Amino acid sequence: MTNADIELLVIELQFGNRTALGTLYQHFHIAMRKYALLRVKDAMVADDLVQNVWCKVAKRVTKLNDVSLFKSWLYKALRWEIIDWYRASSKEVVMDSDIPEKAIELVYNEPLSPLKQLFTLPANERDVAELYYLNDLNTKEISLVTGIPLGTVKSRLHRARALLKQRISNTEYGYDD
Repeated sequence: MTNADIELLVIELQFGNRTALGTLYQHFHIAMRKYALLRVKDAMVADDLVQNVWCKVAKRVTKLNDVSLFKSWLYKALRWEIIDWYRASSKEVVMDSDIPEKAIELVYNEPLSPLKQLFTLPANERDVAELYYLNDLNTKEISLVTGIPLGTVKSRLHRARALLKQRISNTEYGYDD
């Protein structure tokens, strides 16, 4: 689905077309669930958090003035929902902890070679790279989701690419960390 398709669906949703909500949900649900699951490490909680976000989207979408920001608005809402869940459950936010390989395998049912390397990155670089490569957000959208300046997003993404290139190269030649 192109950005133009998403924007048109958001406009339709703002005018009360509930079918548009279903289409948007189908398009974003799996990626959002994976994003949440990697952070809370519990499938039922991840499902609940994503569902809560969609309930809020249905109620608040008319307040979104710039429909081109929908994707970043959606992921920012999910990010806040995860943070709120951690606060309410008195757990420490795990946005920056290492993600176990089993959690990655649970979320992404595919060979882990390059994907595994992405999840070994330092937290800041991993978060930006995950949003960019796995959730298809551009640097401006990532900046809006994370609340960090655009230049910082670009430099973290650059560092992530360099680290990934180095780690994948080391793995190819048997120099696995």
